[in-house]
Amino acid sequence: MAPWRSLPEELSPPARRLVTGLRELKDRTGMSLAALERRTRYSRSSWERYLNGKKLPPREAVAELAALAGEDGERLCALHGLAAGDWLRAPPPSASLPTAPGRAEADGAVPADGPAPADGPAPADGAARQDGAARQDGAARQGGRGFGAWARRRAPYLISLLILASTAVTVAATWDRGGTSHRERPDDFVFEPGTTYDCPVERKGASLTAGYSDTRRTYLHQLVISWDVVEAQCLLEYHGYPVAEVDGAYDAMTERAVKRFQEDRGGLVVDGIIGEHTWEVLRR
Repeated sequence: MAPWRSLPEELSPPARRLVTGLRELKDRTGMSLAALERRTRYSRSSWERYLNGKKLPPREAVAELAALAGEDGERLCALHGLAAGDWLRAPPPSASLPTAPGRAEADGAVPADGPAPADGPAPADGAARQDGAARQDGAARQGGRGFGAWARRRAPYLISLLILASTAVTVAATWDRGGTSHRERPDDFVFEPGTTYDCPVERKGASLTAGYSDTRRTYLHQLVISWDVVEAQCLLEYHGYPVAEVDGAYDAMTERAVKRFQEDRGGLVVDGIIGEHTWEVLRR
């Protein structure tokens, strides 16, 4: 396997740890970028950018790569929150860099105030240095005091703490009530490690439903994360094919449960993939 390129110097420490973790997962899978494109929802060029620190990967991409490597991804997802708030290092404070003697002349540059007299330095040279030092000192004093300056410096870390606190509150609330009800389901699915859903499967007319999705055709396979997966997991549990956790992530356990269901029902292709025909039998 070819060695990894050096990461960009401007990456912050959390971003550098995140990308290094993603590289370790990718090495563990043994997959090429083309294989990652086939097995995930992200293109080969996107993975190249994520794994070389050129772009912050989506949280879902982190979870999908972790699942491919057989990891739960909880640590990397938490690290993603830190990296999202602090992807690049803060630029160093601006300062006037001294010019080496003779450099401007050697490069052919002409000072803005004209060449110095032949018998000595430009008359304003000392004053310019004194004025520049005063401006730099004043800017440092102004930028270093006050709550506003402190908040600007710490903003990435404050944002990360808020993200982690919000996740902790969600998980704690879920733990307290023993699962998230389908009645509290938001429109967009966001995978949260450790969050599971209850399965109030009931029959409506001739069809079974758990209330998370009414699909009958959505194509589901490993690494898909959605409310459709929650619905399928509930129906599998209802029919007696446990999936370990009803969490909306189509993992290896869910695929094995689907294969057992397909084998026992007969007339279905045993491929571990839920398509139109498997949905039809799941909803009976």
